[in-house]
Amino acid sequence: MSILLTPKLDLIFKKLFAENVVILINLLNAVLGLPKKQQIRSVEVKNPIILPEEITQKFIVLDVLVTDKMGFSYEIEMQVRRYESYSKRALYYLSRIYAGQLDSGEDYEKLKPVIGIHFLDYELFPDQDDFRFRFEMRDVRYPELRLTDDMVLHIFDLAKFENMMQNKQHGNDLSEWLHFFNHAHEEDKTMRTAYTNPAIHKAFDILETLSADEKTRRLARIREDALRTERSELFYAEKRGREEGEKRGEKRGLEKGEKRGLEKGRKENAVKTAKKLLAMAVLPPDQIAQATGLDIEEIQNLRRKKKIPDA
Repeated sequence: MSILLTPKLDLIFKKLFAENVVILINLLNAVLGLPKKQQIRSVEVKNPIILPEEITQKFIVLDVLVTDKMGFSYEIEMQVRRYESYSKRALYYLSRIYAGQLDSGEDYEKLKPVIGIHFLDYELFPDQDDFRFRFEMRDVRYPELRLTDDMVLHIFDLAKFENMMQNKQHGNDLSEWLHFFNHAHEEDKTMRTAYTNPAIHKAFDILETLSADEKTRRLARIREDALRTERSELFYAEKRGREEGEKRGEKRGLEKGEKRGLEKGRKENAVKTAKKLLAMAVLPPDQIAQATGLDIEEIQNLRRKKKIPDA
């Protein structure tokens, strides 16, 4: 038997769920946790095809776009690479899907909810002791007040889930799916019996078929190479940015030091000039201040220290 490909690779994730709506529906219902009567029964995948150029293209998201019978949209993605603009990109994607529902002049009432479901293989919020987050438009002071239910983002931290669930039983469909994402490529048929969700057993069968297909394995290698190149480019771009920032900081530090030195020299010369003018007792303090650039209070202090009478 071929070693199973990992469903955490976005290419495999998309082929697994975009081409098999039965397990996709099960995953959606597990994430949403809807009562049985409200659960999703059928969906349409809007972008099932993976274009050849998408596999080699860096910085592209191989997500799964879905609509259900109610017209609700779902943007589902597996994200294994970390980058600074993730939050902004996630909001942009959901906003673009939401706005794209209307043609020019159409009524806003036609807009349907858009739900993002993102599985991340890294800790987005390392200070939070949880692996699951749900973002909505709520009031800060009154969380029970929602502006709208039309835009929601579910985020699942697979790395945090793994740390929190070690040696614990997975008691529901959602936790079994998250465990599947983390470990499917490591397990054999005997280990699959631990899963109680029939949809995951089906997912294993599909993953096994994909993994046995030489073309799919080759595409997976190409995709992994593209992502590896992307990570390398991001790493060196960040490194160059830090180095340039440090150089600019050093330069600014030198410039500030030089500026402080010049200012100190000017101040010392101004004080010497003021003392001479005060000693001459020809000009009043305000004119000396004007001539030297010092404050009138500084002139008065110098005069008192030297016990010089007013001119």
